[in-house]
Amino acid sequence: MNHDDIIEWFLSPATNQRDDEYGGTPECRLRLGIEILRAVREALGPEITVGARMNLYQDNANGYDAEAGIGYARTLAESGLVDYLNVVIGSAGGNPSYIQPHLFPHAHWASAVGRLKRAVDVPIIYAGRVVSPDIAEQVLADGHADVIAMARAHIADPDLLLKVREDRVEDIRPCVGGNECISRHLVEELPFACAVNPDAGREFDLPHAPRTARRVLVIGGGPAGLEAAGSAAELGHDVELWEAGPSLGGQIRLITAAADHQDFLRYIEWQERRMQSRGVKVQLNRRADPEELAQQSHDAVIIATGSTARRPAIPGVDLPFVHEVRSVLSGTTQPSGRVAVIAQEDHMAPITAADFLADRGHDVTVFFASVAPAPLLSKYMIGSVLGRLDTKGVKVRTSIDVAAIKPGVELSLRHVYSKRIEVMSGFDSVVLACGGSADNALYRALRERRKGVHVIGDAYAPRRLVFATKQARAVALDL
Repeated sequence: MNHDDIIEWFLSPATNQRDDEYGGTPECRLRLGIEILRAVREALGPEITVGARMNLYQDNANGYDAEAGIGYARTLAESGLVDYLNVVIGSAGGNPSYIQPHLFPHAHWASAVGRLKRAVDVPIIYAGRVVSPDIAEQVLADGHADVIAMARAHIADPDLLLKVREDRVEDIRPCVGGNECISRHLVEELPFACAVNPDAGREFDLPHAPRTARRVLVIGGGPAGLEAAGSAAELGHDVELWEAGPSLGGQIRLITAAADHQDFLRYIEWQERRMQSRGVKVQLNRRADPEELAQQSHDAVIIATGSTARRPAIPGVDLPFVHEVRSVLSGTTQPSGRVAVIAQEDHMAPITAADFLADRGHDVTVFFASVAPAPLLSKYMIGSVLGRLDTKGVKVRTSIDVAAIKPGVELSLRHVYSKRIEVMSGFDSVVLACGGSADNALYRALRERRKGVHVIGDAYAPRRLVFATKQARAVALDL
């Protein structure tokens, strides 16, 4: 009875304007749902558990509010037709969607659902940003629900409940809420996948034991390197990882500087524990040299050196007030005043940059050359993203190509389709969110000099977390 489907359309005064027995009053708008439930109950009899999943309220100004939602729930409970209610918040393409991304706090709507629970006498299931057992337990302890739904958390780690039972909560692979499990299929028509669990959807297709244990050296401690090292060690290989910097995580650690990205930090920490438990020997501040690697006796060397920031060929891009998003997130550079963000990346990076800057008091405008912002985000992400940016005063321009950056922070803007030129001034800084270029020099220097060299992650091709982990897992399985 939710997810923007036909029964919810009948419940909502925004979509149901009938003047017969199926519209006009809450009782009449609920009639179709009651009739369907009655038919289901008559077909199944009393022995089969039957429930209804419903939206507590709609974010549409003309939709039904929480009081109306509680009224619907009370009527359903009193009908005797349902054994439980599964209650969520959100809509298919609004803010929030009913599949909320990482930008929302954990169990954010549990207390609102708790009001409904106190109004009915059937068990209540709560769903919405419950990513770990401790959060689930807290919702139960607070009396907001009787059962917790954790779909994406179980995709990230199918052994979640087993690990809880065995008191191995720290071993649970955390869901980061990036919604790759939803977006990549809807937007790119790619097969189902999870960003942190590369086996998701292929559990019965993959081997889980190596033919022969081998000595493996992984160069780079970003997301691809971490997954390669952890997977190879779990498969029984003797693994060593070198990271040139002082910490692990690569670009994933960078984005944890932005608000509401704490689940990505949890993921890095989980990978660190995973490697430690499997005996991976990690060396930080260890830069790889091709001459040295050519002489190493490892059976396989996996190059996961990531990418460098891509600087587009825009006149003026090297002016001193132009910064790159990675240096901004790391604190290496600090933009001043009013900031223009040039977006030449189709996923979250420009959004994260704008959000990060707005939180620090900057007046931010983001320029997308695409017809819509962040085109690789599905409808279950984009509403929340744009609502969040607008709340923080971020302005978004689309179909605009930044043709030149001039001294005095003047931008020459070209409309992508009409080619009309617009000059815009008043900025103090420019931030580039333009993707990356593969840092594969080490691989190119080594591949002709020894056998068993592999390149993965952004060093292979700069993409998203899901591609890095899946490729790393595939290489580990193929060793």
